[in-house]
Amino acid sequence: MYKEKIKFPFRCPVCGKSEFVDVDYLLEEDKDIEVYTIDPVTGEKKMSDAISAHGVHCEFCGWTYDLKQVLNYDVVGDRNDKTVNEQKQEYQNKIQENPDYSFDEEMAKPKPHMCPICGEFEFVDINSYDVCPVCGWIDDGTDTSPFTDYSEVNVISLKDAKEEFKKKRLENPKYKFKNNG
Repeated sequence: MYKEKIKFPFRCPVCGKSEFVDVDYLLEEDKDIEVYTIDPVTGEKKMSDAISAHGVHCEFCGWTYDLKQVLNYDVVGDRNDKTVNEQKQEYQNKIQENPDYSFDEEMAKPKPHMCPICGEFEFVDINSYDVCPVCGWIDDGTDTSPFTDYSEVNVISLKDAKEEFKKKRLENPKYKFKNNG
């Protein structure tokens, strides 16, 4: 393990726009890193312990808070699949395409996508909880989850739901879900 000193606040290492101002951003994986904050009034340095938090990111470029990357721009880190330097290049490309680019605004835009079961109906957004009129799948975001393919809402896995739909279509090529609600 390593011990390093991090000074708060610090600016986003990718775009330099967001400021990470508090140790509340620290995650369990950061517990061996020695951190301190500077009191803005007195200038006094205060040592801090790691505190758990999740999902903290830069609203402008989307960089996910990761102290390993603050210390070394050439490592992938624990929360990002690219190095800071790679993310900087990607962000610069997005800014060239759209000078007003904002990660949070981009993420808030609806993301139409085809039903993961039948592939015949387009949902208006991810996690819409709309019901596919073709197969009956409830759009709960399971198809976009990297952690599981089992849908608690649909009470079935993606794989099993696809197989069931294929069977129904083999039995009746014109099969469509009937909503009895």
